[in-house]
Amino acid sequence: MFELPTVQNSKRIRATRKLRYQYVNALHREHAKLQGHLNPGVALPTPENSAAEESCDADPQRASSIVRKRRKRRLLGVLGCADSDSELSDVELQNHDDNSHHHDSEKEFYSRHEKPQESFEVWKTDQRLAVPMASRTVSYADCRQIEKNAHRRTMAKNTHIPRTAHFQYSAMRNGLEVSMPPSPAYHHVHYRQLSELLQISILHKKWENAYRCFTILIRLPGVDIRSLWGAGAAILDALSQSTKDIGTTTEFLGWLSSIYTSKSNFNHSMNLTLDPVFRSGSKTHSAKFVISWLWESLFDACSDRNSGSNNLYDNFDSRLPKLMEKISEMVLSPPYMEDPEIWFIYALCHLICADKLSARFSNQNETFSGLEKDIARNQVTQSITNAHNCLKNCLDKGEHYKFPHRFIQEQLSAFEKRLYQITKERRPQEGLKSSENDSSEPSSSDLDTQELPAQGLSPIVDEEDEDFFGRSGRVHFGFDSDESSS
Repeated sequence: MFELPTVQNSKRIRATRKLRYQYVNALHREHAKLQGHLNPGVALPTPENSAAEESCDADPQRASSIVRKRRKRRLLGVLGCADSDSELSDVELQNHDDNSHHHDSEKEFYSRHEKPQESFEVWKTDQRLAVPMASRTVSYADCRQIEKNAHRRTMAKNTHIPRTAHFQYSAMRNGLEVSMPPSPAYHHVHYRQLSELLQISILHKKWENAYRCFTILIRLPGVDIRSLWGAGAAILDALSQSTKDIGTTTEFLGWLSSIYTSKSNFNHSMNLTLDPVFRSGSKTHSAKFVISWLWESLFDACSDRNSGSNNLYDNFDSRLPKLMEKISEMVLSPPYMEDPEIWFIYALCHLICADKLSARFSNQNETFSGLEKDIARNQVTQSITNAHNCLKNCLDKGEHYKFPHRFIQEQLSAFEKRLYQITKERRPQEGLKSSENDSSEPSSSDLDTQELPAQGLSPIVDEEDEDFFGRSGRVHFGFDSDESSS
């Protein structure tokens, strides 16, 4: 009923898949030859060209290899495996021999098609970009000739294939579908039964039974845990609240992120038995369990464990700085540096940090000195600036990623206004105090210079006495003021 989280890659499956892609590629080449889309560089070797090639070849081994390739071409023409002399030219034979050990028919097939991960969650709805379908017909005689030539080229390379693979190839070539019976192996039977019990237990919300099936499945060889991380996260989310011995969803996703790397060279788009690349991750796409782990970590960091505390600053624990440090390391390397969702989570971390730090300024019970106030204000300003930079990177990296950009900008502006809320509230109070104390003497804290007039003491320099230059008047530099001219 349900898809098994196993990788089925037996010898029979590999042989059948190889024949299928070789036949499809041969059909493509024959159709391109019929439509006239051949390579113009492929042509018959003339005597002049052959002499020029042999004269310019300084290496005798290369000259002998060219002779062997031409003999092989003539032999194929005599046997009827080549339809024309231009079908297997020197260039084609050379490319075939150089890549005979490294050629992959599946890669050749998928190189002509759009990768599913490149268009994942991207829906093109603009009608102005619509183009008409290329409807070019082929006659029945030409279609039969293409199939005949493609079958001849495919079977010339696969003369010794198993009987079962040959039957499946013949059925596929005639347009039939071969039903693959389930494997009778005992471990595949166990996989199938455990997978069905797991899915049914989750549907009926029997979390204890689902947890037992999940723990057995992930310990069996050949099971890809990345195919079961969604079910495992749901089970742990339901059981972690009531059972303390079971780990949380954040711990499970963090373990997956540390075990499975995103720098895999395996082409996931070719192997249909594995998860798609946007679920398992690759060099160009972030794995979904990594992004889910970041979201879960952010939600855990925002949860108020110390909600009974009177000081709002106590809720700012070490989980959020650790998450920000982890994301700052992730965005330095692909594929995370090109993922807009990672940058958006990073921006939210800075936004929450600015919210919690600026909340101290709006709290009336919070009292701190001028130096602490300057440090806290600098921290809030730095967090707001980092949030703006992360949002800018998010907009630059992803054109199709949508988020409430205007609402976040308003929140950041509100956090910045909190920094000057105390000074605006204290100014009218200070004005009332100064009007009441106009008749009294000013205090030393209200004066910037703090020079108090002492009673009963004469000034150090008497203005009526002569100064150092022997003059009783003031010394003015530049033009005289109104007081001096009068």
